[in-house]
Amino acid sequence: MQVHSRSSSHRGALLLMSSVTGHQAHKNLAAYGMSKAALEMLAKNLVIELSQFQININTIAPGATLTERTVNDAGYEKTWSGLTPIGRPASTLDIANAALFLVSARARHITGQSLVVDGGWTSISPSPF
Repeated sequence: MQVHSRSSSHRGALLLMSSVTGHQAHKNLAAYGMSKAALEMLAKNLVIELSQFQININTIAPGATLTERTVNDAGYEKTWSGLTPIGRPASTLDIANAALFLVSARARHITGQSLVVDGGWTSISPSPF
């Protein structure tokens, strides 16, 4: 592991994981959604503290994603395929690619932002419940 001092010219990036529930309210998800919205505000506030050190901070807000947990949930993929405008839930690779972009040099002028990766779900926001 290489350690860089504050005086280093090395640029850094912090990435926080939020959720689309930080952007859309849903029944029984108030505490979860509030915590995710708080992470996004934390990122914005940390811009003030970290930009002077050439550190970008952003969040990713994934929507429905096929994971080890959700693939075992009967009907998850079918339900979210019907609710997501792009026609399918995200894969973990979709989320990873967004994360890799935000911590890459290609995103060096992006900071204090949240990238929603949800296949368009927040555009219409139907509840699965």
